[in-house]
Amino acid sequence: MSKALWLLLIPLSWIFSALVGMRNLLFSLNWRRALVLDRPVISVGNLTVGGTGKTPSCVWLARALEMHGLKVGILTRGYGGKRSAPFVLSGNGNGSAMLASAEEVAAGGDEPCMMAKIYGQTVAVCEQRHLGALELLKRGEIDVFILDDGFQHRRVKRDADIVLLGNDASGWLLPAGPFREPPKVTRRADFLLVTGAENEWEPVTKSFQVDACYKGELSPVVLVGYQGNQWKEYPLSMLYRNRIVAVAGIAHPERFYRILHDFECDIIDILEFPDHHDYILTDWQRINRVGRAAEMVLTTEKDIVKLARFPFAKDKLLALRVEMVVQNGDRLIAALLERVRRQQPAGVGSLK
Repeated sequence: MSKALWLLLIPLSWIFSALVGMRNLLFSLNWRRALVLDRPVISVGNLTVGGTGKTPSCVWLARALEMHGLKVGILTRGYGGKRSAPFVLSGNGNGSAMLASAEEVAAGGDEPCMMAKIYGQTVAVCEQRHLGALELLKRGEIDVFILDDGFQHRRVKRDADIVLLGNDASGWLLPAGPFREPPKVTRRADFLLVTGAENEWEPVTKSFQVDACYKGELSPVVLVGYQGNQWKEYPLSMLYRNRIVAVAGIAHPERFYRILHDFECDIIDILEFPDHHDYILTDWQRINRVGRAAEMVLTTEKDIVKLARFPFAKDKLLALRVEMVVQNGDRLIAALLERVRRQQPAGVGSLK
């Protein structure tokens, strides 16, 4: 962004800041009331536009809660998020993953499809998250809801707020900068998960108790591809000194490229697309054409849910799987389980 354009946007940021402050005041004074769901709600959100690891954190949290015997439903707005009726995404019913259809990707979005079809989570996509919750409860038993990107969605009452703090630690509010709310609003949070710029966030984290602040990092785990109507895992060692065409349609692909360099693969070309890009036939033709000179076309899990429907040579199209690793994560899960216990309706769920 040029400095001249940035200066023009600053007055709009002031207006945006005033509107955000007014809205928060209405909720703080109970002049606007949050809706209460019939199940405990854990929100996972942040302060900025993208880039903090919310989706991997939701998956990490959902899996951890499931290990304690809870049935989890993820509530998300989805990209674009203007559906008036909820759209439910899930695996094939036996816990294994499956390929998302083009219709599901179009209706639900890439990140919800990734959570549902690759990780087997139950996801409701709807701008009005409470309607998604009601739909999930109609379809089956849910013990706890995870509110994806929920810190600013104050329309739904939550029992715990986890706020992720990423690489952007200071700056202007939208549209002059990446912030949706100023850092001072973290006082609404119950837990902080720092995923970047740890030192820069110290003025915020030092006001929280030690057992409310955690550090998380995205770590590469395996490569995944779609073969024989199922997701298949491959070792990261396949990256070493192989010729790679990197394909990325995410907001901040720098971390993705950095991981590839760390594994010493030979990146012969990079094809970048806009965030949430809907791949079409000409994109596939371009990727295939460039990929002829490489052993592998490597992308992200968010992208592969959209690219896997196109034909590629066997083991040619793979995605890098990264998982959120939370230091002292067991302690955070224990604190969240205690809140779930307090709010869980009698006879619902079975905590282990």
